[in-house]
Amino acid sequence: MRCGLDRPAANTFRLRRILRSRLAATALFLMDFLGINYLFSLKNRKSALILWYHGVCDDDFRLLRGYDERHIPLSLFQKQLSHLEQRGYQFATMSQLMQRLAEKRHIGRLAVLTFDDGFRNVLRNAYPAMKARGAKGCLYVVSSLVGSRELLWTDRVETAVREHKSDLFTFHFNGEEIRYELSDSDARAHAMKDMKSRLRSIPDGERNKQMSQFRQPDHAPAEFMLCDWEELRCLDRNFLEIGSHTRTHPNCENLESDESLDDEIVKSKADIEQQMGYPVPHFNYPAGSYDDRVITWVNRAGYGSAVTTNPGLIDAGAKRFELKRIGVNENFLLFKSMVSGSFFFLRNLMRFFGAST
Repeated sequence: MRCGLDRPAANTFRLRRILRSRLAATALFLMDFLGINYLFSLKNRKSALILWYHGVCDDDFRLLRGYDERHIPLSLFQKQLSHLEQRGYQFATMSQLMQRLAEKRHIGRLAVLTFDDGFRNVLRNAYPAMKARGAKGCLYVVSSLVGSRELLWTDRVETAVREHKSDLFTFHFNGEEIRYELSDSDARAHAMKDMKSRLRSIPDGERNKQMSQFRQPDHAPAEFMLCDWEELRCLDRNFLEIGSHTRTHPNCENLESDESLDDEIVKSKADIEQQMGYPVPHFNYPAGSYDDRVITWVNRAGYGSAVTTNPGLIDAGAKRFELKRIGVNENFLLFKSMVSGSFFFLRNLMRFFGAST
């Protein structure tokens, strides 16, 4: 039996997290207040952005507060779009960005909105807001889960921890019994992150076996529900294209056989194209997991692009199967710093002084 994080270690972890958070928050405020973000925005005016979202929820949705900021409120999403407009960005689909890159000409200030997993709240909240502003992007779906009531495996883990009634959670992993104290939101967030990290580290088949201890909830929150094919077919692909996020959301690096790679990469593309009735040239690596072998399969399958979770801006030399993205959460100052490019300077500076954002 092992503890995921004992009490002294947990207290130290929280203290360091608070100190880093306060230092980062102060730095982000100063970067914006002193106009440094604006200067970096001018410096990077020839670069494009691929923004990385998951869900866009109703403003009164509070379930994930303190645990996970993947689903941001609609009002904040609209505020972010307004900021991009004020900074002179033009919105583009992934296909339009790839065409600009293929032509090897000046990219300009393009912004592509990308959404992982295929949450229904993107269609109900983000999509109308996008159409109203002429904003564009790509929704990457997990093809075997479209139209089902199953949660993504990551959401099953998070839901199990969030709904656990006692202050002790036991996780059985590779023959070990790992216990997590769930004394507060930080401890629960750590438990979620640690279990997901362990499950991502093992082959996909083994992960599926381990997932038997996390049941599908009887009444999952509406914000976790995935869209169905009819909803997807109603989208205007001039505003929101559909891309593949594999068939079952595995870590692609952990797929051991050619058969599994074919199933997740090639057949997911065929599934979506059959349902949508048009080509699907864009791929998204779940959890940003890929290697040269996976890239070869993505290329062989006929995709024209693949996005990662690697942070950064897009310039004319961007690799089409290793496209960087800007991760978005509820921190608006962080959003402004990242889209300007000042964040990357700040991150390197803080690493130099032994800290990290």
